Amino acid sequence: MIEILDSQPSERTYTPEGFLIAPAKLARSGIQSYRAIEFADGSGDPMRILNIYRPPEEVFAPDSLASYEGAPLTNDHPPSFFVTADNWRHLALGFVRNIRQQEGYVVGDLVVQDKSTIALIESGKVGLSAGYQSNKEMISGVTPDGQPYDGIQKSIRVNHIALTRTPRCGPTCRIEDSNPNGEMMTSDSDQTTTQSTDTTVTAQTTDVPCHDCGEIQNQMDALTQTIQKLETENQSLRQKEATPAVRDAWIADWAETVTDAKQLMPTLQTADKSCHAIRHEVVKQLYPKHKPVVDALLAGHTLDNADEVMIQRAFKVLSAIPQGTPRRDPVLDALNTQLNTDSRPLDPQTARTQYIQQLQATYTA
Repeated sequence: MIEILDSQPSERTYTPEGFLIAPAKLARSGIQSYRAIEFADGSGDPMRILNIYRPPEEVFAPDSLASYEGAPLTNDHPPSFFVTADNWRHLALGFVRNIRQQEGYVVGDLVVQDKSTIALIESGKVGLSAGYQSNKEMISGVTPDGQPYDGIQKSIRVNHIALTRTPRCGPTCRIEDSNPNGEMMTSDSDQTTTQSTDTTVTAQTTDVPCHDCGEIQNQMDALTQTIQKLETENQSLRQKEATPAVRDAWIADWAETVTDAKQLMPTLQTADKSCHAIRHEVVKQLYPKHKPVVDALLAGHTLDNADEVMIQRAFKVLSAIPQGTPRRDPVLDALNTQLNTDSRPLDPQTARTQYIQQLQATYTA
């Protein structure tokens, strides 16, 4: 008896170097939810949910699609948010290419070059989230399919693609693979049992159940809708859990962080940045000036791989260090008051020399 089985190969392929290449849905048009504070909206409850519309003409604009090409892959969004020439060596684990529009999604081919990240993907971490900048217009309206929104994103420019378990655009933004492990799949047209005798050969076809791809897709779509509904309910519950006391504490932390940051760096732009992003930028800018202190606080970690607690600790210490204002010298102040007659302050050496000369003149007179 000979069994002939049809195998549907995995869509994920591996290069001779061990790199993983897989198709991926990177982003979508439509409505996505954000906290008000993410838009630096100072009115109302900063923890309230805003529905932001990403129109197809913006998501699939040529300049927007071009910004995806070659964008680095990161494991979760980096603490500093942006991948730059200063930190890409520590953050970039691969890249995306062959960017194109496919129905309501931006799709492309994901090339993963880091071995540990490939293992994460193979173990099930397949969600994708784009890190980008955009212009935001807080104008309410209704989408063509009747969904209300609170604002619109325009001029979307991508910086990186993050591997995550909780993509903002929902579970459909992911590394795709209809058959991730390459399992053997039987086909009713290809499985044949052949029996041979001395005089005749009889072919018998056995009916076996096959995988209905259309039905599987329908089930996946239904599951996706259920997941999105649960995510919406979860967001609503989380918003209700944000009691006035919790919100007040969050706002107080935000205000304190911005105030301290402005004192340390008056020109720092804080709009559209989280408290962690603000602290990270301040610590990064002041690092060259206070390298020994910051290195001790980071305990061997770099700024790019330090966790939020380390960055917050470094920020608080730097906030307590006087910046740019020299410490007062009470002795020098007294000497200047006693010796200076033309209202111009004396430097320490001159003041002390004149004081010694005055003492010598007094005791030798």
